[in-house]
Amino acid sequence: MLRWKLREVMARARITNRELAAALEVHETSVSRMKTSDTMPRIDGNTLDNLCNCLIRLYKEKGINEIVMPADLFEFIPK
Repeated sequence: MLRWKLREVMARARITNRELAAALEVHETSVSRMKTSDTMPRIDGNTLDNLCNCLIRLYKEKGINEIVMPADLFEFIPK
């Protein structure tokens, strides 16, 4: 199982659904659905790339100089 950790990544920088939605140019409800999922949602490479880049930009805006990598967004849990 892949555990989805977007909620934790957003919380680390106190990023709101509204902020991430604006950066991704999607509706807040879309971010809310992505954020509350416990398992990794179906997501294509372009979307994952855009998500990481938007998170990096928002981190920088909040004074956090970290690079958000795709691996930061999920954790593999063996059965």
